[in-house]
Amino acid sequence: MLQAFAGLFHQFQQVPEGSFYFFCGLAGYFVFQWVFFRPIRTYVFGHELTHAMAAWMTGGEVRRFHVSKKGGSVTVTKTNVFVALAPYIIPLYALLLLGIFYGVNFFYDLHRWWIFFLMVLGAAVGFHISLTVFALRQNQPDLRMAGTFLSGVLIFLGNALCVVFLLGILFPRTVSWTHFFRQSSRQTAGVYKNIGLVIYRLAASAENKDSRHAGRS
Repeated sequence: MLQAFAGLFHQFQQVPEGSFYFFCGLAGYFVFQWVFFRPIRTYVFGHELTHAMAAWMTGGEVRRFHVSKKGGSVTVTKTNVFVALAPYIIPLYALLLLGIFYGVNFFYDLHRWWIFFLMVLGAAVGFHISLTVFALRQNQPDLRMAGTFLSGVLIFLGNALCVVFLLGILFPRTVSWTHFFRQSSRQTAGVYKNIGLVIYRLAASAENKDSRHAGRS
């Protein structure tokens, strides 16, 4: 999947379909945060709201919701790995912007705002990436349920899939979901095949050593 994900961005070298403006917005947010400040309260609100929405989606209830500049918390009746890791994977504000734009565009033609929308959406993705990295460096208790290593893997893969999803909607002539998943499946199968060959060779080597040892005895 890593190779397929890297290959995906190779297709944007010529910045097709106006993707230049999306990546300008993405980079622009990083510059904004570096020069000015981190909008922590906005991030914390979205973070805790994503926890709550994930709990609702899995049949839980929200009993308490608290947000402040220093942090936030949400109390739910049901938790699992999805509820714990959802805020680190789902770019909530980017998805809300996407839904609002396409929803309004269904009734009113927003084509003239397309470039502006791409820049704002790119900034929203940059917001998610930057503040997710910042949050993960704060020793988050959300990672304890699945363990730090597995949580890190799931967060990376989840974010990669979210980016592919967004790019496939924004730039359908450049990004093909079908091609991406086919390539990922082929590469994953190749990795498992190589692992199987290594295990087979190690087992065969161990068997040969046992046979020579038995012959000497």
